[in-house]
Amino acid sequence: MKNELFTEDIRQMMLRLSDHMISAEAMLTNLDSAIGDGDLGMTMVIGFTEIKQRIIGQNFASISQLLLSCADAFAEKAASTFATLFISMLKAAGKQAEAFTCIDTSKASQLFDAAVTGVQKRGHAQIGDKTLLDALIPAADSLRRSSELGLLLPEAAILAQEAAKAGAENTINMKAKTGRSGYLGERTIGQKDPGAAAIVLVLQSFTSYIV
Repeated sequence: MKNELFTEDIRQMMLRLSDHMISAEAMLTNLDSAIGDGDLGMTMVIGFTEIKQRIIGQNFASISQLLLSCADAFAEKAASTFATLFISMLKAAGKQAEAFTCIDTSKASQLFDAAVTGVQKRGHAQIGDKTLLDALIPAADSLRRSSELGLLLPEAAILAQEAAKAGAENTINMKAKTGRSGYLGERTIGQKDPGAAAIVLVLQSFTSYIV
């Protein structure tokens, strides 16, 4: 278990995440085909393949530099709504991490809060709109509570993962209000939001490294 994460830990986590997201291509494509453009799986393959190529075998001076490099790599190759929001998350977290030499529960909470803000500034969505925020915001809220309670990172990560999963499941009964899915209206009820599902995968991958 890891109570603190250093730059090399984050690099290893991003490499692990890349493999996990690439392997989830079919699942994400199926979810996205139901209420979106059907390109989420391919977006993940393209974007995370580029991240792997960018960071494998490389040394980074800071967590901030690493996260911003990942954002640039994803932006260079991947183009989709999710890609735009994911890039915003990475950039916001990267800027927030400028003063961090390591990540504990408190700093993880700050990074996720920054990621939420970055997404909302870019996409103007709120929780309940059936977007990735329905998983990301519960995870950020959970990390904030864990930080206030003084929980160590492994327990905090597990709780955040569970919160994200519950949030994603809640989207099944929601009607989409934004993007292409918003045009489908009532037809989106009964389908899990693919972006929220992707955020759950991110949390699961990170937690598997920490715990």
